Parts: sequence; structure tokens; C-alpha cells
Amino acid sequence: MTLSMPPAPCDWAILYDPACGPGETLESLAPSGVALYEEMAVDYLWNWTGQQFGTCQVAYRPCRQNCGSTTGGRFTPALIGGQWYNLACGSCGDTCGCGFTSTLRLPPPVVSVDEVRIDGTVLDAAAYELQGRYLVRTDGGRWPTCQDLGAPTTEAGTWEITFTAGTPVPVGGQLAAGRLTQELAKAACGDSTCQLPRRLQSLTRQGVAIVMDTFDDLAKGGTGIWLIDSWVASVTKAPTRSRVYSPDVSRRAPIRRV
Repeated sequence: MTLSMPPAPCDWAILYDPACGPGETLESLAPSGVALYEEMAVDYLWNWTGQQFGTCQVAYRPCRQNCGSTTGGRFTPALIGGQWYNLACGSCGDTCGCGFTSTLRLPPPVVSVDEVRIDGTVLDAAAYELQGRYLVRTDGGRWPTCQDLGAPTTEAGTWEITFTAGTPVPVGGQLAAGRLTQELAKAACGDSTCQLPRRLQSLTRQGVAIVMDTFDDLAKGGTGIWLIDSWVASVTKAPTRSRVYSPDVSRRAPIRRV
């Protein structure tokens, strides 16, 4: 099962170059104004990088599907003696699941588990451990296999796992977001020091001047600012495969004569 992420990252940390600071334009704005340009910068970078970075907190309510029979049904991962095994359900209980398990596989991608709530009570974090995609009970307990999805998680008969999903933003992406925020604010405020290209082309035909905006490179992150464009390219372009040639070996294919 793959987790459906929100249509935008919930957390993309933004760093401003400590040597330069946020700049006069951002410093002159109210915090709400700065937040708007930061959000705009993150939206650009998130799309330019194929929506691969950013994290969100997700509330997940597991409920195992019906086994179908005592010998069939879905396999359940279990950690036994340090080895992972797929175990089939041994018996079926209610229509929501069967048996009990100390190991639960979470939908990827998982960064950390923030809270587990069972029957309306928060479970002590020392009672479980995240091992890759698997949430394992370490206190000898078992995870519930069924719950009332129509009831709030503050009531008995329910349980919920709150975890952070996604891929944390690298430092380069955080600095790129800070720089792009600065330049977007400058562009909006008419600051002449803005380094974003105006992307205007003039064309004159039969005495009529036509000015057009061209955004051909914008979809790929082409801002013209090295700090931003180089980072975007580094996480989106496939690495070039290297080859080694020897001057003593001919690269021409041998001629086969029949």
C-alpha cells in the first residue's frame, strides 16, 4: 500500500544564508507577507523537483481486511528471532481482521512515528519501535487488528498511528528556498536588485512592437540564479554513466566474414 501524500509539502524548512541574511526587502515586510513568499517559493521548488521532497504528518487508522478463510487471507510480517517471516492468519475473528500481531507494516514513506493512540489513550513511546517500514511492539504487547472507524479516536475500540511521512528536504533545498523567497519578494516590490530574469522578448513586425513573456525554462527550474538552478538540476537530472576506453583496444566492431 502506498500512502497518498497531500498536494503540497507540509514541511519544507527554509534557510537564509547566514552571511547575507533575509535582505532589506523581506525585513521590511510583516511576518504574514514573508510567509506568503516562502510558500510561493516552496511551491515552485516542490514542482521543479518532481514533488519528491517535503514531509507531512499523517493520521493512519489501520484495520485489517477479512481473512476469507482459516487457511487463506493476507500474509502478516512478523519478526521472529531477528528474521522477518510472512505468516498467514491462523484463525478469523470478526469481519475486520484475524488474530493478533506484534508487527505492523506502515504505508511508505515513513520518517518517524510521532504518536500511537489505543482506546483513546496515548501509548508510551517505549512500548514500540520503528524498524524501517515496520512498527514493532517491544513491550510484549500486540497491535489491535480491528476498530470502529466511525468513532473518534478518543473512544474505546479505536486506535490511530500518527507519523511523519515523506522525504526530508536537503540543506541545499532549504537554502534554495530562502534565496528564491528573497528574489520573489524583490520582484513583487519592484526592487531593481532582483536577479530573476524578466523573460521579455520584443518583436517588431510592420511597425508594430509586440512584447511576449517566455517561460520555457521556468517549468524546469530555470531561474538564472546558480544557487537555485544547480541544486534543482542535481536532484532531477539522471547521473551520466562514465566509460573507460583504452587506446590499445579498437572500438570498432570486428568484421565477421562468412
